[in-house]
Amino acid sequence: MNNEQLFELALGLQAPWYVSKTEFRSEGASKSMHVTLDYRSGFFVSSTGHSTVHDLVDRTWRHLNIFEHECYLHCKVPPVYDQDDKVKQVDVPWARAGIGSILLFGAFSMFLIGQGMPVNKVGKTLLDYPKRAWTIFNYWISVACCQADHKGVKILGIDETSAKKGHDYLALAVDMEQKRVVHVTKGKGADTITAIAGYLKGKGSPAEGVEQVCTDLSPGFISGIGKEFPKAEIVFDRFHVKVLLNKAMDDLREREGKTPHILKGQKCLFLRGEQNLKGF
Repeated sequence: MNNEQLFELALGLQAPWYVSKTEFRSEGASKSMHVTLDYRSGFFVSSTGHSTVHDLVDRTWRHLNIFEHECYLHCKVPPVYDQDDKVKQVDVPWARAGIGSILLFGAFSMFLIGQGMPVNKVGKTLLDYPKRAWTIFNYWISVACCQADHKGVKILGIDETSAKKGHDYLALAVDMEQKRVVHVTKGKGADTITAIAGYLKGKGSPAEGVEQVCTDLSPGFISGIGKEFPKAEIVFDRFHVKVLLNKAMDDLREREGKTPHILKGQKCLFLRGEQNLKGF
């Protein structure tokens, strides 16, 4: 078995595609593997029986590293005439249209991201531009969002988080029963609740079907929920309730500690009380 046959098996190529050449290039400290693919003539034909190949387009795709070396696939892909006499690009089985990396490269990139690795670090780990990792990530996230089934959401959790340093916020909506994020939108005001309600409606979960909404004490969230989810019961999450209780207890301790009172000098007692509230 020669190198070309070995790579054909590794890539899982089927007719008409085959490996025509393999080449290991060394340019200074940079070393890379290059695999040239080709197709057997006469395969792409029209319904009339004659070849419809137009001008060949030289394409390159990023493959996963072979050992520690970068690997690239090269192929002159044939655009062809379809039945409407329009030129279209032939779809290749190893890559998605318009993307400069093979499907396996994208799958491994998403695996690393799923394990918690930052997207920019994924690009550096794979010895590739971080922008390619972002392109792969954004595509599959958009596919997942389009295919996501969010019908029948009854208990909704809404909270905000900081997107970056400064005052850039994201509002997150979570299906509390399924324990999964259903939507993310910019901002932290009442308009974010409108965006969340509109998204859920488009996914088959009308506002009337939401029975409870758990949120913080944000006035914007409260007013937005009252407007967009009129039949839902508003439940304040226990973290913010505990914050209020702890603050009230601390204020009481400081106020009473300044006057001759039985509570003077009992700071440890109050602190133990605050600790007990953590189990609330």
